[in-house]
Amino acid sequence: MTIDVGIDLVPDQLALARAQMDAAQYGVVEGTLRRRIATLEATGRNPEELDAARALLAEALWRSGRPVAAYEAVTAVRPRGVERRRSITMMVEAEGLAGIGEMRQAEGLLERVVTAVGADEAWRLRRGAPSRLEWPNPSWAGSSPAGGAEASAAEDRLGAAAIAYGENDLATGDRELTLALRRDPRIAAAGVVLLEPSLGSQPSGERLVLYGDLLRAAGREREAAAAYDRAARS
Repeated sequence: MTIDVGIDLVPDQLALARAQMDAAQYGVVEGTLRRRIATLEATGRNPEELDAARALLAEALWRSGRPVAAYEAVTAVRPRGVERRRSITMMVEAEGLAGIGEMRQAEGLLERVVTAVGADEAWRLRRGAPSRLEWPNPSWAGSSPAGGAEASAAEDRLGAAAIAYGENDLATGDRELTLALRRDPRIAAAGVVLLEPSLGSQPSGERLVLYGDLLRAAGREREAAAAYDRAARS
């Protein structure tokens, strides 16, 4: 089954909103998109762009911890439109269903997405956003050995970091990620995936050091060295 059908038709406002999304500026994204949506609704034209704007708005609302509002936005996307069939849109819809208490439907929809794109890609798309659903572990997260209290504690810290980054609380996310890495270096690859989207163009030296530590623990020595060099120059 092919789910991720995507087209990039969109003018400057959506490109701007996507850049704001990458910078975790979810409130700003909401403002940008609501203005654009209002304009498109008033003109009654460009249904594909309107779908794209509504889907992106739903994603921003989900990432900011507002699944019910995200569900309202995503269900306004045309059911048979291209945007509604994209993996990330379906994931947001699943989280929205969970937010309104429709857990069985939510779990079924999330399972469809994971089956189609795989656990690793689903984790990448999630990027640490808060969730009410049980997500499958990606392949690089590994499994805790029997009786592995340290590994379990590391996974708990990793989960706390994911929630913090989803709420744009970078300080808490970094602290939890640092503690997770100290508990069990095997979380490093997952930690890189969580940290990277929040680095931005000019991260602090402290954040670059943490990034380097994660990369080194994940076996990515050259990238770790580059991160440490950037930290030294910051």
